[in-house]
Amino acid sequence: MKHIVYIFALLLCTLPLHAQNGTAGAFTRMGFGARGQGMGNAMTTVNSGTVSTYYNPALSAFQEGHVLHGSYGFLALDRKFNQVSYTQMIRIYNKEANIYAEEPGVQSISGVSISWINAGDGNIQGYDSDGFKTELLSVFENQFAVNFGTRFSDKLAFGFNAKFYYSGLYDGVTSSGFGVDVGMLYTLSPSLRIGIVAQELLTKYKWDTSELYGAQNGNATEDPFARIYRLGVGYTLPGNAGIAAVDVEAIEDVFLARVGVEVPVAENIWLRGGMERIDFSDAGIDPRPSFGFSVSQPIAQMQPVIHYAFILEPVAPSPTHVLSFALQF
Repeated sequence: MKHIVYIFALLLCTLPLHAQNGTAGAFTRMGFGARGQGMGNAMTTVNSGTVSTYYNPALSAFQEGHVLHGSYGFLALDRKFNQVSYTQMIRIYNKEANIYAEEPGVQSISGVSISWINAGDGNIQGYDSDGFKTELLSVFENQFAVNFGTRFSDKLAFGFNAKFYYSGLYDGVTSSGFGVDVGMLYTLSPSLRIGIVAQELLTKYKWDTSELYGAQNGNATEDPFARIYRLGVGYTLPGNAGIAAVDVEAIEDVFLARVGVEVPVAENIWLRGGMERIDFSDAGIDPRPSFGFSVSQPIAQMQPVIHYAFILEPVAPSPTHVLSFALQF
């Protein structure tokens, strides 16, 4: 029976990977929060509003104040996808410092962030070798990340993410891993930015089934994550009328693009739309369009924001809805 339920759980867990270039860690490539996913995940250069170091580790140095962020995904097939993060900027003052033209007297501007991404399915029906139902099974994946970013000047910022993974397929079959992201953001002009990011450096799962099958029948395998290299360009429309962004990324031998636009339509109301997984490699990957909005109402010294995203998934029977709440204080 263990053979059947384990294989069944493994197949279900890896189903989304085929839509994500067939490598481990598909849940890490779905996006972070409703704002990013509603904008087609073209967020490498978006350094205003609710920023996310998931897209570029350098962005934490641009997050004003303290921001607590939580996100919940409503996905088809009983899948779960949830995220939590906390980000804050750190300024160190020195009255003689003249590093930043717009902020004299500031010695350094940096940012830190911590985040958690959780994905899985807790309602997988197990069956024995005769086809009879057994217990419900669950699969899960977790990413825990710590970030640091800093601005070296008015134009150049750099950052890194250190990430720890913990995942499970079946009782006694778990895996952990460690990965690193690095990223930079360069401001060409007040309205034009470019970003470069390398993700999932060193990351891989190590699985050992000897506890499930015994020392003689079990084995140890390694499941590497795809390395991701991304170039992004962002543009702030004249008069702060909105943001337009384009990202191009290489995942193994596949080249994909993302595009996104966000515009304010009224005070404290924003609309956005985007398209990701635009395939330039003829790999048979379908694009993933998305739409969304944000609403905010300042309260005293706090700025709560509700973000929503609607995502059309080409490989799922129904769309995905993502709801996020961010509190800046």
